[in-house]
Amino acid sequence: MLGTRLTGRTTWLLPAALLAACDPQSSPRTPPAESPPAPAGAEDAAIRLEYVCGNRFVIVNALPHSVTVAYEVRGSEERGERRLAPALAGDPPFTEVEFTVLNGEAVALYAGDSLLAVRENGGTPCEPIAGLPAVAAASAAAGQWSPSFSWPNVGVHLHLLRDGKVLSWGKTGDPYLWTPSTRATSVVPSPFWAFCAGHSHLPDGRLLVAAGHISDNHGLRDAATFTPSTRTWAKVPSMKYGRWYPTNTTLGNGHVLVIAGADQAGKNVQVPEVWTGRGWRALTGALRTLPYYPRTFLAPNGRIFYAGEQRATLYLTTSGSGSWSTVGLRKFAGRDYGSAVMYLPGKVLYAGGGRTTRTAEVIDLNRAAPAWQWTGSMAHPRRHLNATVLPTGEVLVTGGSSGTTFNEPSLAVRVAEIWDPETGVWTSLASNAVNRTYHATSLLLPDGRVLHAGSGDALQPTGEPAPPQRNAELFSPPYLFKGARPGISSTPSSIEYGRSFFVGTPTPTGIAKVSLVALGSVTHAFDMGQRFTWLGFTGANGGIDVSAPASPNGAPPGYYMLFLLNGSRVPSVGKIVRLR
Repeated sequence: MLGTRLTGRTTWLLPAALLAACDPQSSPRTPPAESPPAPAGAEDAAIRLEYVCGNRFVIVNALPHSVTVAYEVRGSEERGERRLAPALAGDPPFTEVEFTVLNGEAVALYAGDSLLAVRENGGTPCEPIAGLPAVAAASAAAGQWSPSFSWPNVGVHLHLLRDGKVLSWGKTGDPYLWTPSTRATSVVPSPFWAFCAGHSHLPDGRLLVAAGHISDNHGLRDAATFTPSTRTWAKVPSMKYGRWYPTNTTLGNGHVLVIAGADQAGKNVQVPEVWTGRGWRALTGALRTLPYYPRTFLAPNGRIFYAGEQRATLYLTTSGSGSWSTVGLRKFAGRDYGSAVMYLPGKVLYAGGGRTTRTAEVIDLNRAAPAWQWTGSMAHPRRHLNATVLPTGEVLVTGGSSGTTFNEPSLAVRVAEIWDPETGVWTSLASNAVNRTYHATSLLLPDGRVLHAGSGDALQPTGEPAPPQRNAELFSPPYLFKGARPGISSTPSSIEYGRSFFVGTPTPTGIAKVSLVALGSVTHAFDMGQRFTWLGFTGANGGIDVSAPASPNGAPPGYYMLFLLNGSRVPSVGKIVRLR
């Protein structure tokens, strides 16, 4: 049993000798060379060792029974032991224990004499170095939250559709459509259990939903599209692999990459698949184990950028059988359940996450050698936060928990914060009324407000209750209190790459900027559909002539909200147009 690797998420039993606590006074072990350890933090390991930041580590137990493990810091006499409680049934099922070491060397984890994992000490600070922009004081116009109102389900999955309605579903019950102007709802039953599915918009405005729920940690192979105009679902060919917690990413050619997740047996799926419009193409040359709901984006070079949650960031080439290449390491270590957005083509912000940080960092993929850099830190540490790109190009952060365990609703952060990409400064805004942490969602609406819903509807690994929030709130950002909004009198229904188009407005000389924001498709602290870009324009009689994006890699084909902004950065009501 020496050097035995613990894999899978099924029940296993170790002999009593291996589960016995190690002697803290014994000499450090040297694992046999012929039995390499399991990759530290591997997503398919039953017991995982994860580096956090500073000298902090966490041990995760996905087994249904308790286990006593021991750790030691390589090259020192420092060692200790921890008893891991059984994994609780939940979403996802695990328990965890955090510990801090004194030395900065690698940490090895054992059960008895069996080496489970080795994790390097990343040596990254838990907060960025000094000299970065400070958190700005809240302005007089801090925005405004509506009172909470009833929602037909726990809004774990939210999608803005091409007709301006919102499609929503939770862990239980049918999906619903919600009309922002009237708050009316209507049920649209799905053909399979779509909880914990991946989803993104297709070029024609349909929503592609891939995979779903068999039970916690076990995913379906099913896929379907939802058509807004007919309010109907249509099943499409099933994927090769079941997936639970996968990510969808729409490509420049309109195909959709689906990646990661757990299959029908609870095993992590290593093979990405691409929906071609007719069937699925497996990327058998791009095998890799990734965390649930990886934060992936279409980069300007046409490749897929994996921003996290793991510290190493990567490119995935989707041509042929696929391949991976390294981009670089983030400043902060694991940012699990942090939120990442592409706030401009090729520019990514990653904020919060981990256990738990207020830090944020950015990377510019347009550079010859992209590298992560610190930006300003939020006022509050958060995980399970939602980051939403606004029509102004700023990024709004809502909700989340400041706790250091998986999810602590009692430590919810209600203060909204907004990040200015031009300065790197965060500004604290108004606070909402409802604790929204794990399973909360936020979605930009065409009127410029942000819908904030969900939270709960899952058993907690900590055992702390997570009340199912069948309600929602609307946030009006500060720009809605800065005076009259520009108007849009006419727009084309569709625009073409590289061509100009006319937008009618009663105040053409007052328009300072034009932005294009993709329709959102959000779940689990990540919007899989969100994209933002500025558009060039010139004055014209009765309006402006606007230049459409030049490349589908900068703005994938599909439906977007078009906003006009005046000199005070006040946006118009967005008009939904198709980019093709």
